[in-house]
Amino acid sequence: MHVCFNALDYPSEQGGGGVGTQVAVLARALVEAGHRATVVALGQKGLPDYCEDRGVRVHRVRCGNRHWYLSRLPLVGRLLTLPVRELERSWAAYRKIAELHRDDPFDLIEGTETGMFWAARRLPVPFLIRLHGEPYTFARHTPGAPPSAGLRLCRVLQRRPLRRARLLVAPSRAHAEEVRRELGRPLPPLEVVPNVLGPMDEPAGRAGGLDGPVVLYVGRLERGKGVFNLLEAARRVQAELPGAHFVLAGARHPTLPQAELDEALGRLPYPERVHLLGHVPRAHLAGWYRRADVCVLPSHYETFGLAALEPMAFGVPVVASRAGGLPEVVADGVSGLLVGPGDAGELAAAVVALLADPERRRRLGENGRRAAGGFSVARHLPDNLRLYRRATGREAPARRLLLAAGGPAGGG
Repeated sequence: MHVCFNALDYPSEQGGGGVGTQVAVLARALVEAGHRATVVALGQKGLPDYCEDRGVRVHRVRCGNRHWYLSRLPLVGRLLTLPVRELERSWAAYRKIAELHRDDPFDLIEGTETGMFWAARRLPVPFLIRLHGEPYTFARHTPGAPPSAGLRLCRVLQRRPLRRARLLVAPSRAHAEEVRRELGRPLPPLEVVPNVLGPMDEPAGRAGGLDGPVVLYVGRLERGKGVFNLLEAARRVQAELPGAHFVLAGARHPTLPQAELDEALGRLPYPERVHLLGHVPRAHLAGWYRRADVCVLPSHYETFGLAALEPMAFGVPVVASRAGGLPEVVADGVSGLLVGPGDAGELAAAVVALLADPERRRRLGENGRRAAGGFSVARHLPDNLRLYRRATGREAPARRLLLAAGGPAGGG
C-alpha cells in the first residue's frame, strides 16, 4: 500500500510538534512493514524541498503569502487572514499531491483537519482524516480566549473535507465525542485509535547542570497549554521548595506575547530556576525525561496527550489536567495525578506532594512505564492498517469503536 500523509508538519532539528511526530512514527513503521509512505509537509527555512527519512519520502511545499498581506489590514485582516491561509496551505498541498499521484499513484491519503480543502474536492483518491485537533477546538476550551470570527470561518472551511472523508480517526474517545457534537449529522464513520509511541533515541546520559528536583514541561508555550497556570503553580511550589527547577521545553507560540510571558516570570521568587529551552528536538528530549522528577501537562484541552505518554515511558510520574483525552492516558493515582484544568493551586499541591515522596514517585513511574507499553507503534500498526484497508474499500468494517450517530459500540 502506498499512503500519502498530508500533514503540513514533519519533525526536524528546527521544529515539529505532536502531529508531525505521529506522522513520522506511523510512516516509518509502514515502511518497515513493507509498505510505502510519502509525506507532504510545509517548507521550512534551511530545509530541502525533498529528503528521505528512513525510507519515508518527504516533500516540503511553499504556500502563498496573501494571508500575510491581509493580516496588515486593520478590520478585514482579522476576519480573513486565517481562512485565506487555510486555502493557501490546502492549495500548495493539493498541487504537490496531485503531481506526485500522477507519477506514482497513491492508494490512500491520510490528512489532518487542516490542509485538505482542495485535495478533498479535486483528487480521486480515497482519504481519511486523523483528528489531531485544531486551534478552533483548543480555543473553545481556553478561558478568556474564545474562537475569533476568523478562526470560526477557517473552521467552516475545514468542516467540508471532514464531512467528505471516507473515515475519521480520533486518538481518544473524548475527542471523538467532541468532534461528533460539533459536526452533528451526517457524519462519516468515526473510529478511535490512540496515538502511538515510537522508539526514542537513548541519550548518553542525563541532562545535567541542575542542582535540585526538576519539574519538566514539554510543549509549545501558549495559553491553551496552560502555561500561565503552570508559572503560577511554579511560584507556589518555589515558596515551599525553593530548590525546585522548572524546565520548559518548547517554543513560544506567536499568539503568546513575550511581554506577558516576561511579566509572569517576573512574579516568581526564583526566576533563575525557571529554564526556557525553546524548541528541543525529540531525539534530545530523552535526556530531559531521564533527568526529570515530575512532568506536568496543565493544558485546558488535549486530544490525546503525547507529552504525558512520553515521560511515562521513561518512568516519570505525570501531573496532568483532567481535560480532553488526558484521563485516557494518565490513570489518576495509578500512573500519575489529574488536577482541574486552570487550577494552579491543585497543580502546585500535586507537584509538591510528589517531590516530597520519592517512593510514591517511583510507584507511579513504574505503573506509567507499564501502561505506556500498551501504546507502542508495533501494537497499534495493525489497527491503522485495518483502517487504511477499510478506507480504500479493501476490508469491511470489523468493529466500530464509535458510531457516527452515538456513543461507544463495544471494542477497546
